[in-house]
Amino acid sequence: MNMTPLSSGRQTRLFPALNRAVRLFIAGSSLYSHRVAERFGLHPTDMQFLNLLELLGPATPGVLGRCSGLSSGGVTVVLDRLEKAGFIRRSRNPADRRSLLISIVPARQKKLTATYATVQEQFRGVLEGFSDAELEVVLRFFSAANEARPPAAQGAD
Repeated sequence: MNMTPLSSGRQTRLFPALNRAVRLFIAGSSLYSHRVAERFGLHPTDMQFLNLLELLGPATPGVLGRCSGLSSGGVTVVLDRLEKAGFIRRSRNPADRRSLLISIVPARQKKLTATYATVQEQFRGVLEGFSDAELEVVLRFFSAANEARPPAAQGAD
């Protein structure tokens, strides 16, 4: 990871607080997701695959593998669990007959999404406390952080 010096003394002081806040947010989100997964009889990885499918739309197993860092065998295991639980369907990819498209079953996803309604309302309430300019900075931060993250397929070293 490229660690360039921060440009000011204030940034140097803010970095640990921002790093801590982001890590606490990620940990809390991850643990909440684990509890929701348990409630639906799913594995936490299954929840993240559903999240990816909701964000990306129908995707091939290869795309899901690149996004998750799982091997093709690992992707198949997750997709088998999700299909058995009724959350996804596999269909032929019209752009490439040799591959499949994975899509969410809307009725099952609706039940799962309802579980997050309170969290979404809380999130909306937090965002309402910021100006448009501040929200643009937050969005720029997360966009840059997502761009800087290495592809999951490279794994953690």
